[in-house]
Amino acid sequence: MKRNKQISTGKKFIHNASVFQTCIAGIFLIFIFGMNGFSQTSYKGISMNNNIQTKNISPGYLDKNNPVFISIKSRAAQDLKQASEEGDMESSENKLIKSKIRTWSEKKRKQFQALFEKSINDYTSQTNFDADTFMMIFSEFGKMDLKQIADEYDLRVQSLGDNKFAAEFWEDGLAVNSEANAIKNAHELAASDYAKKHPDSGIGDISKIKETYAATRKSINNGETQRFTKVIVLLYTKEKDSSIVFHNPFQAVFDFILK
Repeated sequence: MKRNKQISTGKKFIHNASVFQTCIAGIFLIFIFGMNGFSQTSYKGISMNNNIQTKNISPGYLDKNNPVFISIKSRAAQDLKQASEEGDMESSENKLIKSKIRTWSEKKRKQFQALFEKSINDYTSQTNFDADTFMMIFSEFGKMDLKQIADEYDLRVQSLGDNKFAAEFWEDGLAVNSEANAIKNAHELAASDYAKKHPDSGIGDISKIKETYAATRKSINNGETQRFTKVIVLLYTKEKDSSIVFHNPFQAVFDFILK
């Protein structure tokens, strides 16, 4: 897949550096060696906690009739999905990249890891988002189809000044925790390798997962839990010719690998 520096049409700052460095190190190892993690939260069907923290700022959201909003809205889901897919470790291109990285010297690997960390910090700093959250969630969007993204996420565009814009994806708690999703999740978990290896774990218990999802919907409807949660933010700029440009958060990393 061709990496484009710009795709165009006509942080919260880290308080616990060690946490972020650990996250980056994990991603670095995954990228090189293809290691796979296991999420206990996901496999037990526990819905996402609605408490993601972002930098406290005064929002300046664009009206949905604003031309910049319309332009970003028309492409943001596709930009997010494509950028996420480019990080798929099982793609033929990335398998070749992993092989290439394994041949690097220790010095070059450290340079790569430092660049990776700096790139994400710089990106999330500009969009006033949390770097840890960004890294944990970003890859999930590559697994979704565009309809799912449209149905389960509300897009809001915030002006950052200097012709920069943050495209925010807000998860709709009611849509994500629907009964249909509970059933789908239960079937997927029951068929997972983890469930097969641990038949007594209760993983994929449809009744428990439906109860969990229903409890979340009830909490939202009762006003105890916020319905919408900001889960990922992308950076766009408006150029002199009025075109809107998407900035891939990993472009500097791709450039380093492919040079």
